[in-house]
Amino acid sequence: LLSRYRERRALAVTDITATEWCDKQMEFVLEHGKPERTEAMKAGSDRHAQLEQEVIERVDIAVRSAEESWAVKFMNFIVGSNQLLFNGMTRELPVIGVVEGSWMVGIIDELRMPVDGISFHPILVDTKTRFKATIPSEAQKRNGRLQLMCYKYLWDSSISEKFPAENFFSYFDLNPDFLLSDDVKRYISSIGFNAQTFGDVMKFYKITCHTLSRSQEQLILR
Repeated sequence: LLSRYRERRALAVTDITATEWCDKQMEFVLEHGKPERTEAMKAGSDRHAQLEQEVIERVDIAVRSAEESWAVKFMNFIVGSNQLLFNGMTRELPVIGVVEGSWMVGIIDELRMPVDGISFHPILVDTKTRFKATIPSEAQKRNGRLQLMCYKYLWDSSISEKFPAENFFSYFDLNPDFLLSDDVKRYISSIGFNAQTFGDVMKFYKITCHTLSRSQEQLILR
């Protein structure tokens, strides 16, 4: 079912965890669209936005193609990774990878470097907001752990394996020679990079991945 409705698109980590949580509910969402957001969902989104703003200043960038949309995502990964290395923490980091032949994307709530100053292996943290002050059920805890494990797999595979760029371009029907707009080039320049094409951004992304370390086995769910 997921492959039918996500054809030529990447699966989201939340697609997998939602299926584990309730496959019938996920089937309904795929066939009829997402239901109206509840107060709990709005509160959760607001809390995540608040946490992100504590460490990241978001910039609105006009994009005019799928190539530019992906270029901005890859540059956001680079910015977040540098923040992790130099400041010890980053939040809302986009990740992408191949899981058993399928492309998957996700956004890691938080990565932090160990405080001992010795290890260079980051710790993944996932924040679960709750509308009511109640203890989460075991099923909710299990779902959160699954989500964290998916993020860990995407992070570790991104930095330990050669990114399959040609597969990526082909699957998403993207042109590596696509010329970036002035708005996107200015954003990239403000970060300290000089890119003319989408392929240039891909090169920067792969170089950044090679500077990073695998994450720790310890995963924090809060």
